[in-house]
Amino acid sequence: MSLVKAAAAIGELKFERAIEIYSAGLNQQPDVKDRAELLMMRGLAYALAKKPDRAEADYTEVIGLVGQSDPRAYDYRGDFYFRRNRLDLAFADYTAGAKLFPNNGRFPNGQGLVLTNQGKFGEAINRFDEAIRLNPKYGTFYLGRAEAYNRSGQPERALKDYVDALAQGDLSKGEIERLRAGRGHAYFRLKNYDAAINDFNVVLDASPDFINVLKWRGVSYQRLGDTKQAIADFEAVLKLDPSEEAIAKRIRELGGN
Repeated sequence: MSLVKAAAAIGELKFERAIEIYSAGLNQQPDVKDRAELLMMRGLAYALAKKPDRAEADYTEVIGLVGQSDPRAYDYRGDFYFRRNRLDLAFADYTAGAKLFPNNGRFPNGQGLVLTNQGKFGEAINRFDEAIRLNPKYGTFYLGRAEAYNRSGQPERALKDYVDALAQGDLSKGEIERLRAGRGHAYFRLKNYDAAINDFNVVLDASPDFINVLKWRGVSYQRLGDTKQAIADFEAVLKLDPSEEAIAKRIRELGGN
């Protein structure tokens, strides 16, 4: 019941309350497996509460307890490091997990995400290939490879992977938003501006402050000759970030204020 209450507290954004509940459970001296489970959950709560040092300590203790037997141990800490742009540490955890659990695609996928952020697109694509070979039903693996293709100037291949990612039906709301933004950019690269705008519209309906997507949609409108809509998007960008001199210049060139 306490775990249900803690999960409910996280759902209500009451992270400190969740931490209290998990800590109370740990104080009852559970066995190794249950202790690891509580620590993983408390680590997540600490991360959400913006207490990264404590989250890292919990995740590290989990590795000491069950790192050799539970793939989530290295996976959780690797994701924790990745989200904080501590890429070398994330890669080390994903690599350790890949050695211990060679049939788990999450680890080569994690390596691919790190390598993509490091600009090592060829190596990243190889790791995503391995993740997909191991677990071909995970849409998130296709999404990662699509982003690597997109960022390395291969929009046609990216579009195929975006389609395959959606087809798996397992993407989260946030991952679908990433997909729409990336697919829109791939269409933009291929000069299919109407298709690009369709994807950008979906993203901006959910996240109107997504500044890069506003820029891309504005340029898409500009390329289609829709000056009014282009100016509207560029003005929205400037409202979010007045330091965008290149966008201010575009507005002046289009005859805006």
